[in-house]
Amino acid sequence: MKTFVYYFLAIILFTSCGQKEQRYFADSDEINTLKSGIDAYESGNWEAWKSNFADTAKIFVNSKEGMSVTDRLVNLKGTAGAFSEYGFDRENEYIEMVLDKEDETWVYYWAQHNGKLAGNNKELSFPVHLAVRFIDGKIVAEHIYFDGTEMNNEMAAIASMSDMDKAVNEGMSNIHQAWIINNTEILNSYLDENISRSVNGITEVEGRANYLAMVQANHDMLSNVDIVLSDIAINDNVAQFKWTFSGTHDKDTDDLKATNKDISVNGMAMWTFDSEGKATHEAVYFNPTEMNLQMGFTLQPPSE
Repeated sequence: MKTFVYYFLAIILFTSCGQKEQRYFADSDEINTLKSGIDAYESGNWEAWKSNFADTAKIFVNSKEGMSVTDRLVNLKGTAGAFSEYGFDRENEYIEMVLDKEDETWVYYWAQHNGKLAGNNKELSFPVHLAVRFIDGKIVAEHIYFDGTEMNNEMAAIASMSDMDKAVNEGMSNIHQAWIINNTEILNSYLDENISRSVNGITEVEGRANYLAMVQANHDMLSNVDIVLSDIAINDNVAQFKWTFSGTHDKDTDDLKATNKDISVNGMAMWTFDSEGKATHEAVYFNPTEMNLQMGFTLQPPSE
C-alpha cells in the first residue's frame, strides 16, 4: 500500500513539474481594455479613453519622465485636433499580454499610425509601440514610442504659415474635396466668379458657371471619382501640387458610350487665389492621350 501511495505522489509531482504556467496571452480582459482605449482615441471619445487609467497612472511619451493622465489628455487632444483624419492600421496590428518575471502584467502593442494634417493636407505615417502595465484591470503605466520628427516639422511649418498661406490652404482643401463629391455649394464659395482654367497652356474654361459645368460633365461620365494630391507647396497666393485623377468610365453621355474602363491619370496643377482666398485661375498640365488610351481609344494615323 505504501508503495502505491509513493508511486501516486510521484506521478502527481512529476505531472506538476511538467506543467508550465502560461506567461503569454493573445486574449485577455487587459487586451480588450487597451483595444477599447484605442477605439476611444480614434473616435475622440476622451472620457472613455481616460476611464481605462488608474488615478495615479503615469504616461511616458518617448521619455523617462512620466506625465499624469490629465496632462497627457491635454497633449493628446491638441495633437489629434491638428489632424483632419487619423488612426491605426487595425488590420495589421499586433497585440499580446505578458506576465513578466516579476509577475507584472504588461500588454504590448505594435501598429502603423496614419493621418492627414488639417493645416496642409500632408499625409503622415509612422510605427507606434505601446508598453502598458495593468493592475486590477486598470492602466498604471503606459510607455509610448514613435518617431515624431516629421510630424513636429510639419506642425512647425503650419504654425509659421502667413494668413495668406492659410487662406490658400483652406481654399485648396475645400475645393479638392468638393471636386471629388461634386459639391456645387462649396465650389461656389471658393471659386471667384471669373475663374479661368487652362490645360497645358490653353484656356479651356472661363467663368464660374462654366467651371461648375465642367466638373459636372466629369461626374456625368465617371463614377468613383477620386483625386489624390501630393507634394503640395504654397507660396503667397499660389498653390502647386502633383495630382492623380481616377474614376470608372461607366456612364453613357450624349457624345460617348460608357467603356466601363478604369482610368488613372497623373499631372500637376497651379492654383492662384485672390486676397479673399477665392480661386481665380487653375493651370493644369497632363497628357490627355493617356486617359483616352485607358478608355480604350486608339490613335489613327492620318489618311494618305
